Amino acid sequence: MSMPSQPGTPDQDPNAEIEYVVVERKKRSPLRRLGCGIMLVFWFLVLLLPMILFILAINGDITIARRGDIPDKNEHPLFQASLIMEIDFRGLRLTNTSLSRENDDNLCIQTNVGFLLWEGEGEDAVFCDCYDRDSTESVWELSSTAMTTCD
Repeated sequence: MSMPSQPGTPDQDPNAEIEYVVVERKKRSPLRRLGCGIMLVFWFLVLLLPMILFILAINGDITIARRGDIPDKNEHPLFQASLIMEIDFRGLRLTNTSLSRENDDNLCIQTNVGFLLWEGEGEDAVFCDCYDRDSTESVWELSSTAMTTCD
């Protein structure tokens, strides 16, 4: 009489063959990989949000300055987020600028100002500052300011 083999012990027959099963994995589509990459970038931005808010609370604003030969670089940032903490208004002011040049001696800068307020009300604003100069070595001079978009 032979005893049945117990689980976890090898079979008594040394000539028994082991059967292997090959499982094929499908390759992920490039669109799925792109979606995972976008979600990963979005997740890192979510993780950076507390640090950005902390810097905004300490400094009062976050500014990305423009490069190049433009007048009043501090007044015409590429992007700026400023904290508004006044009695009647609380929130964020978001400012961005765009340039339009006719030539090297004429320049118009359009400034867009938007508000995200949680207390009070504010209207978005757009204004255009145009500058002139005599030559490329001279200083920019403000020629006009308008409360409309630059044409």
